[in-house]
Amino acid sequence: MGDVTAERGLEVGVYVDAHLGIGEQARALEDAGFDHLWVYDSPLVFGDVYMAMLEAARATERIAIGPGVTQPLARPAVAAAQAMATLAKAAPGRTFFGTGIGNSARWSLGQKPATQDAMFEHLRVVQALLRGEEVVADGRPIRFLNPEGRWIDVAHDVPAWVSAFGPRGQARAAAVADGILVRWEGAEALAIVRERVADAARAAGRDPSAVRIGLVTALYPIGSEAELEEEDARLALGPLVVSRMRYLTANHASAAEVPEPFRPGFDAYLEHRAGLPEETRHVDNYRGYLTHVPPDLEPFVRPETMRTIATIGSPERIAAELRAMRDAGADAVTLQVAGPPASWCRRMGDEVLPAVAPALRG
Repeated sequence: MGDVTAERGLEVGVYVDAHLGIGEQARALEDAGFDHLWVYDSPLVFGDVYMAMLEAARATERIAIGPGVTQPLARPAVAAAQAMATLAKAAPGRTFFGTGIGNSARWSLGQKPATQDAMFEHLRVVQALLRGEEVVADGRPIRFLNPEGRWIDVAHDVPAWVSAFGPRGQARAAAVADGILVRWEGAEALAIVRERVADAARAAGRDPSAVRIGLVTALYPIGSEAELEEEDARLALGPLVVSRMRYLTANHASAAEVPEPFRPGFDAYLEHRAGLPEETRHVDNYRGYLTHVPPDLEPFVRPETMRTIATIGSPERIAAELRAMRDAGADAVTLQVAGPPASWCRRMGDEVLPAVAPALRG
């Protein structure tokens, strides 16, 4: 995606919540040197993802844009393909389709995520339609009836990315997807993922090099430790801290089972959860999800809890982490930072991304 990406050998993107007004953020991220924009799709949490992506597309010229990620129960496959093909008309050659089983999108409704079978069947139909092909769906052959003209674009490739953090999903995705999103858990863990994906791709008759690996993580450059007490850091990392606390209390019975920085507040939040009506507990769990910290949960956001959910350090330290990802075999990385604040965009663009590219020139 341009000369800078070629120099650093690693595409770097950002997650942003779906909202009107996203165009200004998209321009800032593009100007900072980011390569792709992943727009969250959770219907009761954020705005409509396709409206937001269209605004982002019209505000930018280079950055690639796609849902990060959608899921099969959000829209029928024909509607998802129609929306993506329309977006591709606005931004030909710079869209992608990200999908998964829909954890936050479904749990925020009080419903279980989709099955992998449902997700991969949905993806099969979407991919075929976006290639301009005829495909059998629900027992009937379907295709776009007017693939040329003012309505849609199926002439340009729309890569399909699958969010798959577990081995079974990764193996299945290797057979059909252009890229797979996985957590960054270090070079050794990524080597295992790459081997698993390569084996599954070969078993499906594919060239393993055709399947790209994208990492999901959080990076926050600082000039001094004092910055972690400032508003921008709390705005950027606080929602991720709260999300981790909610996950820990939902999946562990005692404070002894969780990372030490979360232990002081664990019992208090567990008691809070226990006092919520079970039938509406899911609503409380997603208050402020990845956008802001509810006032009653502010005490959980401290420098030590921030460090459990993000790599935090000098711009040089953050650039080194990106180089480590590239050297471990990652093709892309997408960063989770709420907002993100303008100060974070500037520092990443001015001090981190430029420091990555020269170090990777051949």
